[in-house]
Amino acid sequence: MTAATAGLQLPEPSATARALLSDGSVTVVRRHGNPHGPRVVFSHGCGFAADLYWPYWSLLVDDCDVVVYDLRSHGWNEPSDLRVHNMPTLADDNRRILEAVQAAFGAKPTIGVYHSLATMPALMHEHQWPAFAGLLLFDPPIFPPGAELDDMETVCQGLAAMARRRPRRFESPQELASMLKKSPAFSLVSEAVQQLFAETTLRPAPDGGYEMRCPPEHEAQLFEWYFGHSMQALEVLDEITIPIKVVGADPTAPFSFLPSTDLSTLTELDYDYLPDLTHLLPLEDPESCAAITTEFMQRIGHFPVPIAH
Repeated sequence: MTAATAGLQLPEPSATARALLSDGSVTVVRRHGNPHGPRVVFSHGCGFAADLYWPYWSLLVDDCDVVVYDLRSHGWNEPSDLRVHNMPTLADDNRRILEAVQAAFGAKPTIGVYHSLATMPALMHEHQWPAFAGLLLFDPPIFPPGAELDDMETVCQGLAAMARRRPRRFESPQELASMLKKSPAFSLVSEAVQQLFAETTLRPAPDGGYEMRCPPEHEAQLFEWYFGHSMQALEVLDEITIPIKVVGADPTAPFSFLPSTDLSTLTELDYDYLPDLTHLLPLEDPESCAAITTEFMQRIGHFPVPIAH
């Protein structure tokens, strides 16, 4: 799949591999960049797609062995059975996907980079089946003691309800891109990335037009799981020993998608936030997020960044 957008051209991967999941569905993983560099594995937020974040991970490909994949029922993957569309399944998917990456592209230390929803299965994966050398989490749903959990539950239920009401079909990707221009959640995202969102989250419908790659009911069900597992994040973190870097949105900024929490009181976390950005920070400021990624890789020592070939 390629996506041509206003000023953005998504490249073809240098290699792909298929990860067989527990229910027989398949996730396609894609390799980009420098195969001799340190390995970065990336996945995305709910209802999104890994290719949408190309403005971010494209800044790593000169030096890094970048592998991207979509959550089940997202992106390149066909919709799976809604009955198994939950966090424990996604954690098991993560394990199987990383095993497929190592088998297809060679075993090497791996840093996992995840945004939003994808951070929870990654933490559950590392907790149950340690596999990463480090994790970089962009605005994960981690809520410290004293946080307004009732508010978060209301937000998640509201997002689930909104997902079920969203349009399922569009005449063209441009129709969706035009809607995003009016959305407060995407007000800090460039028009080119808004167009990329439309290109990467829609697929041609069998009877004409376009449909969402992630069916609305799949997206909604994940938001309903989101809240309960966000409360378990601290317990999971207590038992993980690898370096973890958390980069949050500005906790003082009004949220238009998901709220961001100030995690500076959690001394066990290496936490920073990016001022004036929202939950969609890798899409809003990919350059800053890429610079933080490189700094984290250098600091933990497993990933001395090589000279680009």
